[in-house]
Amino acid sequence: MGPLVSKPEPPSPLDLLRDPRAAVDTGLGPLAFVIVNASAGLHAAAAVAVGVSVVLMIERLLRRRPVVNAVGGLFGTGLAAFIALRSGRPEGYFVPRMLYQIALAVVFAGSVLVRRPLVGYIVGALYRAQPGWVDLPRVRRAMSELTLAWALLFGVRAAVYAVLIASGKLGWLAAASIVMGWPAFGLLIFGSFRYGPMRLEQLGAPPPRPSETP
Repeated sequence: MGPLVSKPEPPSPLDLLRDPRAAVDTGLGPLAFVIVNASAGLHAAAAVAVGVSVVLMIERLLRRRPVVNAVGGLFGTGLAAFIALRSGRPEGYFVPRMLYQIALAVVFAGSVLVRRPLVGYIVGALYRAQPGWVDLPRVRRAMSELTLAWALLFGVRAAVYAVLIASGKLGWLAAASIVMGWPAFGLLIFGSFRYGPMRLEQLGAPPPRPSETP
């Protein structure tokens, strides 16, 4: 493989999770929805949840902060509120979250089946690795293991949502959306950051080499 041109500085999990407001963006809406639904009904809960998402987006704009999470949250909240109102069941608010997790689980697991593990491409982009790095068999094996771990997280999320939606456990749905959201995501990011280099070393796989193109 030849010597490394220069060793890229590995991103730390804290860098990847440097925006703690993401936990607020993803968790505040469901919590507000459940609380207001219990005290004022479904229509009020839907309005409050959408209002919270709008406020979060405006607040981020005023602070000139990235608004990707807030915009995504607003779109998702609007869709969730529509489904809940349309179905007449507050549990419908969490259906988009369940479907999104199913889609992620299928995509991540499918990428392993077609020998193109998504985590490998994400790692390659973070480290600015040379093209073809993830196609090396030993690298692909390590990246496939990490990709399946992410697929498992998404699958577990989807299964929990499905069970709680079917049983009408609205309070538990709110709790699950918070616990399985940013905290679980952060833990798996940290675990991937630790496991990836260790597994590559065990398999004798080369570390990512920086691309010569700027």
